[in-house]
Amino acid sequence: MTFASILRYARPYRAQLTLCVILMVGQSLALLTMPWLLGILSEAVLVETEIAIGWIALSLIGLFALQAVFQVGRSFVLTGVAQGIIADLRKQVYAHVQDLPMAVHLERTRGDLISIVTYETERLGSFLTGPVLSLGPQVITLLGAIALMVALDPVLAIPIILGVPLAVLLAKLFGRQFRSVAREWREAYVRTVSTVESHLAMLPAIKSFAREPESGATYGREVEDLRRLSVRMARRQALLAPIMLFVAATAVVALLWASQSRVGAGGLDTGAFISFLLYAALLTRPVSDLATLWGQYQAARGSLERLDALLGLEPEVHDEGRGLGEVRGDITFEGLSFAHLSRDPVLKGIDLHIPAGETVALTGENGAGKTTLVELLMRFHAPDEGRILLDGQNIAGVRLHAIRGAIGLVPQRAYLFDGTVRENILFGKPDASNAELARAAEQAQAAGFIERLPQGYDTRIGDKGVKLSGGERQRIALARALLKDPPILVLDEPTAMFDPDGEAAFVASVRDTLAGRTVVLITHRPASLALVDRVIELGQGAVISDTRTNARPRAVVAAAGGSS
Repeated sequence: MTFASILRYARPYRAQLTLCVILMVGQSLALLTMPWLLGILSEAVLVETEIAIGWIALSLIGLFALQAVFQVGRSFVLTGVAQGIIADLRKQVYAHVQDLPMAVHLERTRGDLISIVTYETERLGSFLTGPVLSLGPQVITLLGAIALMVALDPVLAIPIILGVPLAVLLAKLFGRQFRSVAREWREAYVRTVSTVESHLAMLPAIKSFAREPESGATYGREVEDLRRLSVRMARRQALLAPIMLFVAATAVVALLWASQSRVGAGGLDTGAFISFLLYAALLTRPVSDLATLWGQYQAARGSLERLDALLGLEPEVHDEGRGLGEVRGDITFEGLSFAHLSRDPVLKGIDLHIPAGETVALTGENGAGKTTLVELLMRFHAPDEGRILLDGQNIAGVRLHAIRGAIGLVPQRAYLFDGTVRENILFGKPDASNAELARAAEQAQAAGFIERLPQGYDTRIGDKGVKLSGGERQRIALARALLKDPPILVLDEPTAMFDPDGEAAFVASVRDTLAGRTVVLITHRPASLALVDRVIELGQGAVISDTRTNARPRAVVAAAGGSS
């Protein structure tokens, strides 16, 4: 990893960053001019000369004012650039995280991904707009001061030039240690974020089992680990700058001692001698800052490596492949096998045909592969063996948006966000009319309770729909899928949270809605089986039974929904 690879994130802000660099260079040049003028001023004060002290004093005041203007301008521009880079990084990383296959999300903790999207992006963005941008001015100040010292007295400048490599070596030695501590700190930080996210997600369980003390103790231990590593990291970083300052200050004192004979022998006049010492003192700041920068670079490298590792993961490609045209909903599973991560296969050579317009129920014990079969149909995962055909086309070669656009999913767990009822239902079809919205809510047996809410459809439901009951959340999710009006509908335990009366009303209300579309119903509830043409039982990775029912007449095959 190099500065060049890090700086690619700053390319969209080239104009603003160029202005910042110009302001910083101007500030450095003003700073380099001051010791020369101060030397002349000192000679005018200490030795009788005809130099106009007033003009020199005014020039120095002007330089101080110019420095202040450069610094204020740089800060104003840099603040906007810093926040812009951080925002761009976060948007890019978040979009990439969303596009990663489900397998990646199953392998990594949510806290790890959250920390990369938030903390790592901010650290890298701050590094780009802080230490990296100051590198140029610091180098200009360092080289400029050395060059002017050589011009004033080459002999006295030799020890200073020889001391620079020593400073660089010390910075590298400290930087290596800082990087290892920074890596440990990041791992501890990820653990704390993961613990908070996990414990808050299971807070009802924590409260029901009265495990608040243990939960707090677990988080407390991780926070203590983070605190310990933070102290170690801060102390090592705090050591670096003072040590470099001590080395540089010692060199200046030694230089002052060595310069006594040069001044006494007339090698340097008073003004040149004072300017020389001021340039030597000026060197201490860039040497110290560059050493600190090296330590910060080691930490930023860790952030960049994590970002690169994440961005290097292959995302799902939504718009690559064939379209589907008008979808009928004929589904065929051929020799389908699949295993989650490194576990035993959950599906083993499944052969199954679901004709267009048919409603089938998938039953079987937990872990039989019912939900996995649906996830493979939606290409959340890729099968290890076999293929899935939709209307005769292998879905592996079809655009993801086309596949998922043709399927409406009501998962067993209702995924709702902190918004209004209207916003959550319209998530399935943002451009739907109020009439379509009301019809979908009616079909999902949700209209009644929605109308009783304080603001009706404009009532906010809280994070994950926490202000609603389990059954109400499930009905909102069902209304969302029905509003989408897809040719294929997948219902994963859609009535699990319904009471018997609600389930009976649901079965009666959706008969006409399901007609003409392909429906896959995952259920264990006998009442819901009144909707289906066939009952397919899965077990031990295979189809155990496939039974046609007399629950309802065979649906007329029609192209329901739109085209994808």
